[in-house]
Amino acid sequence: MHNRLLIVITITVIFCGLLTIAQIWGPVISWDNYAKIIITAVIVSVVCAFIILARGEMTEKEKMKDENYLD
Repeated sequence: MHNRLLIVITITVIFCGLLTIAQIWGPVISWDNYAKIIITAVIVSVVCAFIILARGEMTEKEKMKDENYLD
């Protein structure tokens, strides 16, 4: 699952970068829609990153419990 989320984040960042370059050189879409797309992409990336961190933390806690470091 981590790999899929990393792929989603990578694709989102690449898409935003290409869209930004295209928007700077020649307006491809309206600036309102551009802002909405970028904000949505940032939200998706942040949520994916949060899921990766939360799952990693839970996995680490389970590992520590298995090794009797935590009660």
